[in-house]
Amino acid sequence: MTRSAFVLVLSFACALAAGCGNGAVGKNGDVVGGPCSSSGGCAGGSTCLTSTMYPGGTCSVHCTTQSDCPGNSVCVTEGGGQCVLPCSSASDCRDGYGCTDRSTPTSHALVCIL
Repeated sequence: MTRSAFVLVLSFACALAAGCGNGAVGKNGDVVGGPCSSSGGCAGGSTCLTSTMYPGGTCSVHCTTQSDCPGNSVCVTEGGGQCVLPCSSASDCRDGYGCTDRSTPTSHALVCIL
């Protein structure tokens, strides 16, 4: 397999895994959900949230409504409006995070937050 074919296959696998960066949302996403220590570790338009509610930091997008968040993320009112990962149990979240009920602009949702 040529190097370019290998890179293409690897890129496709990362896209399927939804979490290898390049606009991803998920436990390793660089738009929402992935670990970070500064906003430079997140995709353009995302910021790194580093408060105690986000162990190891998390990439996020500011939101005022659900439509501001990329797919597979939820707008919560925490911190003035942040897109975070949804969950049904703590196993859906990164290590150190819980699956907690939080307010959204219109209701409540279970999300990965401490």
